[in-house]
Amino acid sequence: KVLISFYQIAGTLGPVYGVRLHEDFTRWMDIMDAISFDFLGLTYPDACIGSMRARLLISALWPCAAFLLIAAAIACHAFAQWLLSDRTDNLRRDLVRAAQSRLIYWAILIAYLVLPSV
Repeated sequence: KVLISFYQIAGTLGPVYGVRLHEDFTRWMDIMDAISFDFLGLTYPDACIGSMRARLLISALWPCAAFLLIAAAIACHAFAQWLLSDRTDNLRRDLVRAAQSRLIYWAILIAYLVLPSV
């Protein structure tokens, strides 16, 4: 957690505040850039997306969209399991609990990796 948090903070110092860190600090961050969650910067140049407001809106909402897609996939999987089974109430409750557990896990993981913890 400390490593990811440091990367999230140190990675924004240059673009936001114009602060340069010493090369000893930034050398290892090149590895972290390979697994960056800036999907917009990887796919399109900033000028192609539109205004700064549109870029901020997309950057802020893509984690929510990712979670909703994962939630829909988990719900469809649980529903398919229920349809293929004998449709008992106990199984339905167990599937709902398992789906809720998986949803909480993915929500925490996405929030942990994407949102800066300052």
